[in-house]
Amino acid sequence: MLSSEAAQVFAVVVYGSLAAAGAYGRPPLPRRQSRSEKQATDHGGSPTLEALWLASLAAVLLYPLGILFAPAVLLASPLTLRFPGDEVAQVAGLILVLVGAGLAGWAFRSLGRFTTVRIQLSPDHTIVRVGPYSRVRHPMYTANILLGVGVTLAFLSLVLWAPVVIIVLIAHFRARSEERMFLASPLLGKNYEEYMTRTGRFLPNGRLVPPEKL
Repeated sequence: MLSSEAAQVFAVVVYGSLAAAGAYGRPPLPRRQSRSEKQATDHGGSPTLEALWLASLAAVLLYPLGILFAPAVLLASPLTLRFPGDEVAQVAGLILVLVGAGLAGWAFRSLGRFTTVRIQLSPDHTIVRVGPYSRVRHPMYTANILLGVGVTLAFLSLVLWAPVVIIVLIAHFRARSEERMFLASPLLGKNYEEYMTRTGRFLPNGRLVPPEKL
């Protein structure tokens, strides 16, 4: 188990990577919604499910804040795992956080104005095929899962496994809902069906397809 000081350094790295991902993925000033975005149609987005999704992500991402201010209390908790070689697992967790944050920033930047918590289509919606979306249909969900597992391993907290499981389950549900939404679209359905054959849901499907052919 890492010392309290080392765990605090891990927490700083977690938030630093998230801040860097946010700065890379979003413009510095808020953008006014376009008319098409205001007219976007929701597809299967349950307010309760969205609230649970956001609460689970918040639980994972706020845990390092507790490590910053009360590391001894959390690390001494019986809900914090200890086992031979646990430092290796913690370092692996931090690496997953860095990969997840980097992927989130890349996906966020690639998705651009189509980024939203809700599952919806705007009248001028297009299929994003750049950046990680050239290989994976839902890289943002992949990033969220990596962040959840990474933070849990970095601090070896049993408390976080419940929200991580929720994140994984809701990510699968939301991914399927989005795919059904695109497939049902009269304008995008055929192209999205072809796009699905060339990409994986959360990981690349192994087919090396030049981006210009997507």
